[in-house]
Amino acid sequence: MATRSTIGIKSQDGTVRAIYCHWDGYPEGVGATLANYYNNETVATALINLGGFSSLHETLKETAEGAYKTESDSARTFTGEKDWFENFNAGEEYFYLYTEGTGWRYSQGGNWACLKTEKEVA
Repeated sequence: MATRSTIGIKSQDGTVRAIYCHWDGYPEGVGATLANYYNNETVATALINLGGFSSLHETLKETAEGAYKTESDSARTFTGEKDWFENFNAGEEYFYLYTEGTGWRYSQGGNWACLKTEKEVA
């Protein structure tokens, strides 16, 4: 069974651009991959620019192979986190947000927790 998630990046103006990921959305899946392989603004933005995809992989190339590539799966822009939580509406269980200076955080639609890389956990 899928654990759906949405992955976003927050701009300096407070807007959030977000996409959908179908599989492994829990923190030990998508969360760990984001923290370990997409942990800077350049790669986080490149990931969002792919649009929605089936599974998140360690490389953009592998992830792009599972991208849906339809207009309706393109990144969507929200006025802020509340708008994103209330209106993404893909049955997502987890929200992942990249903010420059903060890095990745995750939520189940409420309080935020920081994601840690393997190096930070060790």
